[in-house]
Amino acid sequence: LLPDLLALPPGTDLHDHPLVTRGSVVLQSKASCMPARALAPEPGWTVVDCCAAPGNKTTHLAAIMKNQGRVLAFDKDPRRLARLKANASLVGATSCVEARLADFLSLDPTAPEFKEVRGVLLDPSCSGSGTTFTRMDHLLPSHTGPAARVAQLARFQSAALSHALRFPSLERLVYSTCSVHVEENEAVVAGALQQAAEAGLELADPFPSWHRRGLPLFPGAEKLIRTDAYLDGTDGFFVALFQRRQTQEPQAMEQQQQKHKKQRTQPQLKRK
Repeated sequence: LLPDLLALPPGTDLHDHPLVTRGSVVLQSKASCMPARALAPEPGWTVVDCCAAPGNKTTHLAAIMKNQGRVLAFDKDPRRLARLKANASLVGATSCVEARLADFLSLDPTAPEFKEVRGVLLDPSCSGSGTTFTRMDHLLPSHTGPAARVAQLARFQSAALSHALRFPSLERLVYSTCSVHVEENEAVVAGALQQAAEAGLELADPFPSWHRRGLPLFPGAEKLIRTDAYLDGTDGFFVALFQRRQTQEPQAMEQQQQKHKKQRTQPQLKRK
């Protein structure tokens, strides 16, 4: 499923290990490795990481691309962007990663500088409820209902996904959160389906062998990926992949045209 992932037993502490301190190994949760692998950018692509800091997914994209191509990494927080730059430098990804201080929503996806963008990774701010559930915070008496905050986040996430779908040469887009809430996950995707279809994109299954799927709220939700903090040994996560619809192969198109031509030339029977 994730060929570049090495899973270790819970409690393993490698923070001071030489492989980590010199950037040969990056520590992150198993589920958070899914978005970059789902996008699967090819070497030479130009990719946008919309809300990139602190940069683990950014550098994962660069690694998948073998540091060949461009990863345009945006974040509006100067301190978080500085951390992203440091992480990219540590793992040797500075030749591929271009860190930019900017609010993704302020960009114009149709600007000439973005005409070659083929992949987009959108992992926006979210409730973090997938990691909260891992910590069992929701069992504390002080834990309050997140409805108002989740609704506000969902509005932002929907706006960000709509914005990300505007890149004209887009081939693959991944939307992901570390949330368990439907409002931030399936509902956001459902709200973008029409715009995606108009852009020539459709939902695709990035991990056919993965067992846990999106909630069945609309046709195609079975292509969405979820992880369960209790059952899957990782954070609660959500991943959706939009992919450009495949055109017919030339041979298949020719056969279909010949079939239609034959049907037009056949004599029509008259009704009696």
